[in-house]
Amino acid sequence: MTSNEEQASGAGLKGVPSVERSVLRALCLTVNVAGSAVKDEILDTLTKDQFSLPITKALFVALAELHQKGEYVVMRNLEDELHTLAVEIPAGLSLEDLFRGEPPKPSEVKDWVDQLAERSVKGKPSTSRRVSAQQTAAAPSSQTLSAPAVAREDDASASGRGDSLTRARAAVEAKTPAADVLKPSKPKAGRDGVGEDKSRTVAPVALSSEAEEWTSYLQQIAAKQGKILETGFSGLDDPAGGLSPGLMLVVDQDSSRLGGFLKQLTDQIAARSKAPCLYLSFGLPKSVLRIRTLSRLSGVPSKDLEKGRIKKGSPEWASVEQNGRGAAEWLKWVFIVHGEAEMDFEQIREMGRELLESKGATTCLVVVDSLDRMGKRAESPHALVAGLKDISESLDVLVIAATTNKALLSEPGVDFLATLGEARGAVQFEIIRAEDSRPTIVRFEYRPDIHRFTEQPAS
Repeated sequence: MTSNEEQASGAGLKGVPSVERSVLRALCLTVNVAGSAVKDEILDTLTKDQFSLPITKALFVALAELHQKGEYVVMRNLEDELHTLAVEIPAGLSLEDLFRGEPPKPSEVKDWVDQLAERSVKGKPSTSRRVSAQQTAAAPSSQTLSAPAVAREDDASASGRGDSLTRARAAVEAKTPAADVLKPSKPKAGRDGVGEDKSRTVAPVALSSEAEEWTSYLQQIAAKQGKILETGFSGLDDPAGGLSPGLMLVVDQDSSRLGGFLKQLTDQIAARSKAPCLYLSFGLPKSVLRIRTLSRLSGVPSKDLEKGRIKKGSPEWASVEQNGRGAAEWLKWVFIVHGEAEMDFEQIREMGRELLESKGATTCLVVVDSLDRMGKRAESPHALVAGLKDISESLDVLVIAATTNKALLSEPGVDFLATLGEARGAVQFEIIRAEDSRPTIVRFEYRPDIHRFTEQPAS
């Protein structure tokens, strides 16, 4: 591991061998999507037996379970998985360190995996090269940490692995030896009846016509509708009526311009869609956001408003008063919250759920104005994206996160990927949906003095 990597992993993991630490961090920083070369290289090759310490064995098993079940590998989920497996984290070891730094390159991971595999060959060889999330059970340890044991079984029977997991969980609760419950189920008999369990009874299947279930199906479909949010920009609304629930990343290296665009987009969604909008500001205080909004609506520069340069009774002041009062009608749908450093995903989820319930809404908008400043635990950008993606899916809402990190342009698992920047003398907003092959492009005239984006006709 390089010196930078040593520094990123922190003092809390100094007692862990560096190659094992690197492999575990790779699993924590790898976005959990199918086909990940990093994830597959590790999970297809290593088992817990290649790790030397009880804690590293336990962490590998917990991370393998999360990846195998398709859950997001974020701090909270790892803590929950370790708790489920009855694993106690030793004092002085910080799980936060596993989520710091940038994801490793596949070539680096291969080197680490080869080192661990070679070490196991020189020591005690492993009989299996694949760990499965359904192969865990509790195994007592003489050390402080009790790490769950991983039983290896034939990959040929997926149903057998599922049965083993159920029996292993039951064994942990009943304190039954793992070896007695992790034995794979006997294969069912073939058509010739050999080995068939004669006592087995087959429950009758209740048949119902499509007509009987059609009404409930229509109700389910109806409940999914009406979740499109109109943005007030025809270039975004005309193709699909607006924006649907999911996670959108907006990348722009000009953070001030990016913040202005997000606030205008939020206000227009509130005004057009009458949907609750939660705006999490990790950069600017409410007072600045308010004066920028009033400037955009009235056309009076925000600096003049802030310095008190507008004369009462002037046309400029009349515009401020008229537009300010008119905004009160739709601002009741906008909720601005200062993004504290301690704010976590569960707090954001609860605020979104509260808005949905209090307003009786089917969906809402959640905006994170600076992904770069979010996170009390120094989570990686990939972990932050994964956490926000989980919120958008669990609440079925649109989450928009802004960042100046261009590296996230290749981030997988995002429903909408957008960029904001200058092109041909205008500010260009380019957005592509995950299911589309061609982006949608909207161009604006941007006035930074009043923080307003005026859409230009499509060319």
